Amino acid sequence: MVMFTRWLLRFFKTERNLLVRYERSRPHFLRYLALDALLSVFIVFAGFQIFDSNSFLAERLTHSGDVALSSSQLIAHVKRDGISAYWLGPVKGDEYTVNHEVEGIVDLMYLPEGTEPSNDKAFEFEVKTYESQKIWDAHTHPILATASTQTLILSKEVTIRINPTSMKGVIATYQDKPEILAIAYPKPQTLQSMMKDVKSLKLIK
Repeated sequence: MVMFTRWLLRFFKTERNLLVRYERSRPHFLRYLALDALLSVFIVFAGFQIFDSNSFLAERLTHSGDVALSSSQLIAHVKRDGISAYWLGPVKGDEYTVNHEVEGIVDLMYLPEGTEPSNDKAFEFEVKTYESQKIWDAHTHPILATASTQTLILSKEVTIRINPTSMKGVIATYQDKPEILAIAYPKPQTLQSMMKDVKSLKLIK
């Protein structure tokens, strides 16, 4: 942006020098200079506005989940910010929001295309990545808010926890990595479908 601004200033400086050289004797010379100055200010201002708009969008993507993204935009965003996030892979017809405003937690939501990102009741899946056990322990988890939480061994490396009363979420912990992953659903699921989803979780890269 700085280089672009410098180029504009050099361009209009050259133009003014030419006007001074060839147009001084004309009666409307001052009008030419005034118009030239106004045009310079307008273009530079517009350039900074575009730059600020792009910066604002990047800030929103980083700190809130109110921007709907395509799968390719989601991947690009995760790579750009260097965050560790898991998902179930792309789903045809879905858009995504990602929120990592809370340190150590990445919240990714699947939304049907055209759904307002602020409508948090219209999601199809919500996948949360907790950086570590310490981060997990520092927060409450409504999908497990029951005395009858059930723990199951999915494989030698993976343990899952469910709330058999609601069946609206599953938590996965791993022996070979520190992250704890949670999947939430708007409606009750079967144990088989949740186990299948846990097996489908993969790091966005």
